[in-house]
Amino acid sequence: MSESNDSRPDIYIGLVGAAGTDLKSVLRELKSQLLVVGYTVEHIKVSELIKAAVGIPDLADENERIKHHMKAGDLIRSNSANGGGVAALAMQAIVSTRGKTTKGKSRAFVIDSFKHPDEIELFDRVYVRNYYTMSVHLPRITRQKNLEIQIAKDQHQPPDPEMAMLAKQIITDDEKSQGDKAQNVRDAFPKADFFVNGKSDLPQQIKRFVEIVFAEPFVTPTLDEYGMFMAKGAGYRSADLSRQVGATIIDQNGSLIGTGCNEAPYPGGGFYVDGHSDGIDDNRDYVKQIDPNAAEIQSTFIEIVGILREAGHIGDTKKDKRGDVELVDDLLQGDLKHLARNARIRSLIEFGRVVHAEMHAICDAAAAGKAVRDSSLYCTTFPCHLCAKHIMASGIAEVVYIEPYPKSLTAKLYSDEIEFADERRETGNNTGQRRLVFRPFHGVSPILFQRAFRQKKRKDSRGILALWDPTMAEPTDASRTVERPRLETTAVNSVVRVLKKAKAKYDSWSEESIDEEG
Repeated sequence: MSESNDSRPDIYIGLVGAAGTDLKSVLRELKSQLLVVGYTVEHIKVSELIKAAVGIPDLADENERIKHHMKAGDLIRSNSANGGGVAALAMQAIVSTRGKTTKGKSRAFVIDSFKHPDEIELFDRVYVRNYYTMSVHLPRITRQKNLEIQIAKDQHQPPDPEMAMLAKQIITDDEKSQGDKAQNVRDAFPKADFFVNGKSDLPQQIKRFVEIVFAEPFVTPTLDEYGMFMAKGAGYRSADLSRQVGATIIDQNGSLIGTGCNEAPYPGGGFYVDGHSDGIDDNRDYVKQIDPNAAEIQSTFIEIVGILREAGHIGDTKKDKRGDVELVDDLLQGDLKHLARNARIRSLIEFGRVVHAEMHAICDAAAAGKAVRDSSLYCTTFPCHLCAKHIMASGIAEVVYIEPYPKSLTAKLYSDEIEFADERRETGNNTGQRRLVFRPFHGVSPILFQRAFRQKKRKDSRGILALWDPTMAEPTDASRTVERPRLETTAVNSVVRVLKKAKAKYDSWSEESIDEEG
């Protein structure tokens, strides 16, 4: 005898959206589509929790409201042991709501929204396979316009250049504020299990997400999802000291024609692979025990300091207690690193030994004699400007990516040759030449891919098609109880102590802000 749908597991969905993204529409569609499978949504609004926790006053001005909430959120994170203070606050609300709702009710707790990767990590650890992160993408220009309109509406004035500057600053602070535990949507966004295109058909995207979560057996990968999954797999082959990046090239017929990862090149083609050397010793960066690019950045910095010192623009080495090496080390790694945090010199990428994943994929296709013209390149990370020019020269038609790459100067150097779009479309510039299209990835992430598309029951013992009943469907691999209740309890119990410290610091900051404005 099958169990009633009233006994189905709770699920948890954490939303991530950069400032200016309309998450209300996403929430509305989640409520609608989850009703189809018999689940009701419990909305956990994080900004309201933060406001109540530290006592943020009612603020009519959107710019001030956002600024106060950002500061309060940063203080809650910075006063928690692992940066998960805001997530723990959301867990406290979940536990409270769970105790008030009818037992046996099928529920989806939607957390609106997370702003830091540590928050996602805590929910992943506590709720494991009952938890999903959903990131919603909206172009920066659209988000900025949304914020400008909201600021103007609050001030009862039409949008003006000053409001545009305020909106830009909000977006910049939202992407990544200063400090390891400060608001950081830029690094939280790529952690998603499912990416939503905020400008496309929301009902269809959310419907597909719900069907995947509830094991609809005939939902299969899109070409984008397959391409990005293969790119992620290729990236795992890298032993690079900084990060693992993977890339794949897929032709117009959907065939895989090249793969690559960021790794040191191997004589004769390809790159070093464990267990396969042909008599050549492994010579990857981890064997050399140093990142040559980082070493060259430091050497360049030391050289510039030496020139400035010799020219008399900074103190004399003989009189200065710190030598050039010590000063540069302090600027790059020590107490002064905040001064050089955004220095262009720290973004140099020209001195690495590794071949970047995108270039490796192009070389891989070339070695096999496969043309890449008009193909699609899938890369786990936005291409750097060095890769962008090779991608363009190879004739590849579009690039699909997940993670941002702040060091990249691609947009600046190739603004006339590249079109940044949500969907592939061939548009010409003034000369009629087609542009290379860059677009963000949407759909099931490589993280969720195997669980989402692993085969479910598709026929009965007689070979007849098995029907999927959404009202009885179970969330894939979900636990009927909280997977790690002790960890949830520990997180919830930490909230009181964290909030006490955060509130005291917020009150002090708020008073200083008022004095400055006065």
